[in-house]
Amino acid sequence: MDIGRASYSPKARLPKTRKPKRLQGFSPPPLGQRWPGHWPGQPGPVLGQPAPSSKAWAASQLGPPLTISEVAVLIGCSPWTVRQTLIPRGLPHFRFRASGRLTFYQGQVVRWIESQQQGGNKTK
Repeated sequence: MDIGRASYSPKARLPKTRKPKRLQGFSPPPLGQRWPGHWPGQPGPVLGQPAPSSKAWAASQLGPPLTISEVAVLIGCSPWTVRQTLIPRGLPHFRFRASGRLTFYQGQVVRWIESQQQGGNKTK
């Protein structure tokens, strides 16, 4: 008798079941997040107008993405000044964790500059 070997028995195969007829025309749902069409605090759509896409909204609010060099040209300083002085003061940015690359959005940068010129430390 061989103690080191466990007895092997293949698992019984389950018969393939078919989808019920009422579900046969539907494909499985895609993986990923799903957002509800309406949640509290979200304004409802105006009747007769197409709903704005999230990309269009983001583009209108944020503006085009900029690199640190492009932000430096926009502000009129060096990339070093942006990184060492303006980011610690609250310049809005997004850091990609995998690469460590900084991304800025033109609309946010312009609004931050305007708020700094008005003497407030407000950031949006």
